[in-house]
Amino acid sequence: MSRYLVLAFVLLAGTAHAQEQPRVLTPDEQAFARLPQDVQGLLSGLPAREALQKFDYARQNLIALGAPTPSAERLRAQVEAVLAPRYTAVQSWSAGATSFPPLSPLVPATSFDYR
Repeated sequence: MSRYLVLAFVLLAGTAHAQEQPRVLTPDEQAFARLPQDVQGLLSGLPAREALQKFDYARQNLIALGAPTPSAERLRAQVEAVLAPRYTAVQSWSAGATSFPPLSPLVPATSFDYR
């Protein structure tokens, strides 16, 4: 009986010791912690890996737009745009379903006025 009591005590002491150790952060969580506070607030609802992917995508968009070192406000605005894109309908000005190759829906209507 005393052996079982000692065994139970050792097991309980071992689990209590395991709970006291701090959790080690993953590399993704460490990188997320280095992001600016306002960007962390925007991305807080996502897992660390997905949040970093969204942040990298926003940075790539800014680089493509010619802003490799954006201001904090512009970076935050781009992250917001990545999280909630504002898609709008594009009116099509194609020549119809029978044209080959089909014309781009992004062609402005004024280019066909002279015909």
